[in-house]
Amino acid sequence: AGMTTLTREVLTLVAAMAPDGTARPHLDSALVADLGYSSLRLLELSIAVERAFALAPLSQDKLAGITTVGDLVELVRDQRDPS
Repeated sequence: AGMTTLTREVLTLVAAMAPDGTARPHLDSALVADLGYSSLRLLELSIAVERAFALAPLSQDKLAGITTVGDLVELVRDQRDPS
């Protein structure tokens, strides 16, 4: 299955904001362990994601469950298309 536009956009955003500028994130990449995100940087990423995808503010509860890039993609998908 090809990557969706949403997936590509999230990956691009994660790569752009990753503290490790050489990181090549993929869906299995752990934001903290693999890409060097700090809690502050994760907060900045969540705000960037909210703006990029016109989402309602993401709650701490929702963000607490995010460990990989794939988790973030799922969260964005759920928030954009709540069913």
